[in-house]
Amino acid sequence: MKKNKKDSEIDFVSSSSFQKSIRKTKWKQLILYTFISIITLIVFIFCFYSGTQYLINKKIDHNTRQSLGQTKGAGISNQTTRYYYNTLNAIGETTYYKKIGNRNFVWNTERKKYPAIGRVEVLSRGSGMTEINEMDIEAQRVVRYNQLNNERIVDFYYPRVEYDYLPNELDIAVGLDKNKLIEVALSFNKPMSSNELAEILGYKNVDWLWTEQYTEKQMKEINKLDGDSLKVKNGDNASGFSVTEKYPYEENLTGDTTISGAIISGTPQDLERFQNLDIIRASVIGVTIDKY
Repeated sequence: MKKNKKDSEIDFVSSSSFQKSIRKTKWKQLILYTFISIITLIVFIFCFYSGTQYLINKKIDHNTRQSLGQTKGAGISNQTTRYYYNTLNAIGETTYYKKIGNRNFVWNTERKKYPAIGRVEVLSRGSGMTEINEMDIEAQRVVRYNQLNNERIVDFYYPRVEYDYLPNELDIAVGLDKNKLIEVALSFNKPMSSNELAEILGYKNVDWLWTEQYTEKQMKEINKLDGDSLKVKNGDNASGFSVTEKYPYEENLTGDTTISGAIISGTPQDLERFQNLDIIRASVIGVTIDKY
């Protein structure tokens, strides 16, 4: 009896060698797909992380460039910042220093959040996020205090703004204990050029210059405010730059920038030479610390 031709054909699909080859191919494909997926994921994570870090650093650089040349905060002599990076943002912790006489001390601390997307956000300040305004009967004005160290925050008085009372606390400063170091904010009768001011004040005991620029329209708006405490410029919000004999006034000024006030500091004896200068419209005491 003859065998059927179909029955005589070899069944390759069912053979163990063929099945083994199929399984081997499937494993190779699985390994290849897994490898490609891992590489793709790594590339995606790298690109995502690099992109967010680029955006974060761009915001930090922009913030740094804005602060170059001018310092926000009257009398600030130095600042240090440390950054802590996360995937989507960075936290910057800045410490601000003042120098009174030959002594440096911490004036303020600030924590800022720099997100890859969105606005830069101030998270906290050592001096407080809100102002505490209290009327000082003896000083006859509202006196603000730094909540970090309980020292007085200076105020500046605009040249063309009317006030009910213009303090002259420089006279008080020169009468304090000889072992005290005192910070005093001077406000001028009119904006002055760097050359004019350099001849009058010089460099000794002059720490910082107030270079806030304003228009006649802004002055009129300030004049409409009710109360002297609203019309003055809080020293912590004032813009200007540090000045020393090594870095002359004019090196920090550009164009028609003028100076409307100054921070001076030293012992009572050091400050005596600033008394009776006819350019001074008002003066207020800020930080007072022991010399020794």
